[in-house]
Amino acid sequence: METKTLSKAAPAGARLAYIDNIRWTVIAMVVLMHTCVTYSGMGSWFYVEKTAQDIASTLVFGIYQSFAQAFFMGLLFFIAGTLIPAAYDRKGFLRFMADRAVRLGVPSLLFMLILDPITNIIRKIGTGEGVEWAGFTMGYRDFVLSGRFLGSSGPLWFAVALLVFTAVYALVRLAADLLRGAASRKPAATPRIFTARAINFGVICVIALIALAAFLVRLVQPLGTSVMNMQLGYFSSYVVLFAAGLWAGRNGLLAAIPAKVGRTWLWLSIGLGLPVWLLLLGLGGALSGGGDLYMGGWHWQAAGFAVWESFFCVAFSLGLLIVYRERVNMKNRVTGLLSHTGFGVYTFHAPILVGVSMLMLNVAMHPLAKALVVAGIAWAVSVAFAWVVRKIPGVGRLFA
Repeated sequence: METKTLSKAAPAGARLAYIDNIRWTVIAMVVLMHTCVTYSGMGSWFYVEKTAQDIASTLVFGIYQSFAQAFFMGLLFFIAGTLIPAAYDRKGFLRFMADRAVRLGVPSLLFMLILDPITNIIRKIGTGEGVEWAGFTMGYRDFVLSGRFLGSSGPLWFAVALLVFTAVYALVRLAADLLRGAASRKPAATPRIFTARAINFGVICVIALIALAAFLVRLVQPLGTSVMNMQLGYFSSYVVLFAAGLWAGRNGLLAAIPAKVGRTWLWLSIGLGLPVWLLLLGLGGALSGGGDLYMGGWHWQAAGFAVWESFFCVAFSLGLLIVYRERVNMKNRVTGLLSHTGFGVYTFHAPILVGVSMLMLNVAMHPLAKALVVAGIAWAVSVAFAWVVRKIPGVGRLFA
């Protein structure tokens, strides 16, 4: 199989292999995350299986879900942010927003109106609850006409939020261009040179900003609560990292970060992340029923968790980006397939995962083993399904 190793930098608008690779990797982690929720009972998902948990499964599920939740969606928002300035430069306000409305809005509506009901039907049939079709038809009509479908975005909350973030950016760009009397399409700035000290200082500032914002937001919107399927308690990192991505994309930051700086932050996140997390849980009473203290409010546990989460999010994301830039910056048939089906996997994995979970419902396995098997099958089927969808004329480009 031919493998091409590509340049770390690319012309505006060109796809970067390592960015594509890290994106499909994170999306695979999302599938695994939702499978872990299914078999751990920690978190919210369409179907949660009641299984006996031993110490090992509780610890492994807790570590994976806590650490993945801390960084992976923020990283996706950062990556999305890096790509937006050049896209706006090429297309201008109207074409840019029309393109984003289609590429993000249509999949979101597809999930709300079709995939969410299908996923729930699969769950009801699989668990033996059954579906009363006459009642379902009336309920679906009310679901749509009442607007309740807007809160049923499932995993596509990400696309909805990204569309909102993107619209805000585009409006700010439009207003700035009008005030300056400048053309709406400007070439991106040439890559700048950054010292390691400047980058490290910037990383610390971003960590501090996210931690402070997360603590304050969680005073009124604790973790575990949501508004229109948006868990606002996590949005501090999403907003800040999206904005950081915009700046990084405009200034060529990803190509300019020294590899040593990225590796240092990666090792710091790994070396400090787990022991500090365990210390927080042990000293804060999480193991003795005090889990709510970490969710938000004027508690040192909530403040400590916000700091830990922000540190791991930024440090690990930066390190992962640099490792992929240096080590996984290649393209072959397999990575090309996974890159081009990534958003399709993200969009369609919910009904597929619930369907596989239903097929495995009566299979007796250790919860960790079952989670790995189900996640692997669901991810593979999602890739195959997304590949088929990509072949449909006029539709496939929505799920690249």
